Amino acid sequence: MRTRITALAVTAVAAAAMVLGTASTASATGPGFWLRSHHSSLAECQAVGNAGADNALWSRVFICNPYAGKPGVYELWVRY
Repeated sequence: MRTRITALAVTAVAAAAMVLGTASTASATGPGFWLRSHHSSLAECQAVGNAGADNALWSRVFICNPYAGKPGVYELWVRY
């Protein structure tokens, strides 16, 4: 009985880890892009993206995506 409970607990933990692991990559934009920051509006995200590109912190290629986990939050994805 103890072996079955342990096996069930290990299975549940593994399933939860898989769900959490895929949740963080669900909004990924593709290879070569890195998540830089989170912002409260699309305009703020674009302003920070442009400022970083103007100061040569990253390339002119950046993306502001809505964050799937929180409505009203935008992720800044940059390419170095």
